[in-house]
Amino acid sequence: MATRFFPTSRIVGGKEATFGKWPWQISLRQWRTSTYLHKCGAALLNENWAITAAHCVEKVPPTDLLLRIGEFDLSEEKEPFGYVERRVQIVATHPQFDARTFEYDLALLRFYEPVTFQPNIVPICVPENDADHIGKTGYVTGWGRLYEDGPLPSRLQEVPVPVITNEACESMYRQAGYIEHIPHIFICAGWRDGGKDSCEGDSGGPMVLQRDEDNRWLLGGVISWGIGCAEPNQPGVYTRISEFRHWINQILQF
Repeated sequence: MATRFFPTSRIVGGKEATFGKWPWQISLRQWRTSTYLHKCGAALLNENWAITAAHCVEKVPPTDLLLRIGEFDLSEEKEPFGYVERRVQIVATHPQFDARTFEYDLALLRFYEPVTFQPNIVPICVPENDADHIGKTGYVTGWGRLYEDGPLPSRLQEVPVPVITNEACESMYRQAGYIEHIPHIFICAGWRDGGKDSCEGDSGGPMVLQRDEDNRWLLGGVISWGIGCAEPNQPGVYTRISEFRHWINQILQF
């Protein structure tokens, strides 16, 4: 099996978002020698909890984590509304997370103090049913690198990606020379020709979809893995949130 990795971290082929457009986006930061540095994305679920990928927080003590919520431009302090930061009290990693296959790649993070919602701090909805969203456009956001080994952008980036079936996903990987088994707990999104994708520093961040009935945004997936970034026939692979809604809702009660 090919190593699943994001050699660098970025939204590739996307464009700069605008302030407050993706108000559930979080920068998950980890303590490094003297400061907290952006490591992964995460998404706000309610005033007490965020969701990210398990591989972002595996073997990291909660005291080394910091969540920056409501952020847009990492280098700019003067924004219409400020960000807030929260320390992590509880890390609830999915009990079946497998660091080798990236299956069950989810973790929930509880803050020490709740956040107050404001225009740039709004939670994303967990899906209420098993709609598969095939053919719909998902939006992926993050501060990952803009191209392989390139710089981290300071402003949040967004990229549209079409949701494809897992069978199409496996067959695209086969065409690219990789034999990947992609069970239904994953959801795939990406372009056959490549060019637009998420990457490592985006891991754990949201892939969101708009619901037809009321245009409400739903959390379709959490960025989990890919091989390379934005390569042809190598779509991004996300943890399918509808499959985990009962587990998520159970933990959110705490």
